[in-house]
Amino acid sequence: MFRFGGLMGACAVVIAAIGAGGDSAGGQQGKKPVKPKRADVERKLEIPFSREHVDARKIDVFLPKGKRNGCCIFFIHGGGWAGGDKKGWHAVMEHFCGLGYVCTSCNYRLAPKWRFPVHVEDVRLAMSWVKERAEEYGFDAKRMAVLGSSAGGHLAAMLATIRPEDDLGATAEMKVRDTTPAAAVCLCSVLSCHYYEDAHKGVYPMLDRFLGANEKQKPDLVRQASPIDRVCGKEPPFIMIVGDADDTTPVSLHEAMRDKLSDHGVHSELIVLPGVKHGFGYGVRSAAQKKMLVHVERFLGEVLLKPKGQGGAE
Repeated sequence: MFRFGGLMGACAVVIAAIGAGGDSAGGQQGKKPVKPKRADVERKLEIPFSREHVDARKIDVFLPKGKRNGCCIFFIHGGGWAGGDKKGWHAVMEHFCGLGYVCTSCNYRLAPKWRFPVHVEDVRLAMSWVKERAEEYGFDAKRMAVLGSSAGGHLAAMLATIRPEDDLGATAEMKVRDTTPAAAVCLCSVLSCHYYEDAHKGVYPMLDRFLGANEKQKPDLVRQASPIDRVCGKEPPFIMIVGDADDTTPVSLHEAMRDKLSDHGVHSELIVLPGVKHGFGYGVRSAAQKKMLVHVERFLGEVLLKPKGQGGAE
């Protein structure tokens, strides 16, 4: 069994455990909880982003009718790679549209019928499709973040660790080869496909269904599918947010990813929400969701919105 935990190196990262008042070590002390934004949004729903597997390969696009900030957020749903739907992000997408972000959310083929790397192929093609339409949708393709939860967080982290020259997930339909985002937001994410301690045992069959094999059978496949094993130092800035009551993707897993990124010189933040369980992010109403929004807004403001040379994306 592959174990993560206890990796507390001296890293230039932000580690924040948020209390009831929304305070953190990440610069949010005293800030009032975020209020959900009500945006005037143009919704383009159920758009096929491929000529193949069009029943699954569909995307929703939310365009702010007001001023746009030149950035885009690409949302990926979770559900153990076997469930979930792009509509789950609609409330969060509307909130960020209210801040000027173009927002997209895609579906992808699901396990157990479809196994790795099909899911990566689908989200990589969807990212390529969105980047290809940056001018049409009114944003800069170099200022695009990816945001995912659980299995969607895994796919977000995979996009962030796949280089343009990497053939993993590449398909003939991709017109934009560089599908690496400028920032990665991972909520309670599967950052390793190794069996990891501190996790509920229901995670193991889920991983086996996704991969079609376990680590003993195909160790190279597990490494290929694990974002933590793919880190090379060329990744975009990361923020990871997880609850300390999460036994599906525990804090120790996120600590290991934070340390691996930081050891390679990548900006990496870990936010720990006390008492919060798995899968908290689909909405804008609960206390955990509002705290998440505070940190994601701040992070994206720092890495996407600031001019180059002042902490913004290059």
